Amino acid sequence: MAQSEDIKHFSCPKCGNTGTIFFIKAVGKKIQIKQKCPQHGDRSFSVPLMEKNLFIPHFRDGVFRCPKCDKETTVESAKPSGPWMLVKCVCPTHGKNIPSQRIWSTIYIDISTKKAPAPQIVEPKPAIIDEKKFCPNCGTILKERGEFCDACGTKIV
Repeated sequence: MAQSEDIKHFSCPKCGNTGTIFFIKAVGKKIQIKQKCPQHGDRSFSVPLMEKNLFIPHFRDGVFRCPKCDKETTVESAKPSGPWMLVKCVCPTHGKNIPSQRIWSTIYIDISTKKAPAPQIVEPKPAIIDEKKFCPNCGTILKERGEFCDACGTKIV
């Protein structure tokens, strides 16, 4: 699904505003979404569950919005309740005076966590071993990492 096509799902069909997503639930092979446009009210739609990862940015953008003024909000609390997260947000204009949202827990985890940084590859440091190497043939202590034993001339592996 193209970017311009999937954003149409998340915009109010009358005015194009993003609106607030106040309900997300996985149902069979679909994700059911309920959204509120401040000017045109509630609407429901669904998107394919198999394409969930394409919609995560849209879920994130829609959940953390005020249903009254469509401004971005901050999460005050998120409490688990069965398969749900009950999310209470705070609007910069309306404060705590906005309703809680019911978001399917697995989707809430996806939208509430930021992308993890790429793991850094750390080269292991060689272990410092304070042991002396001995010639496998004659048992002489080897002074340096040479190819041959200084005493008997045996090749050191």
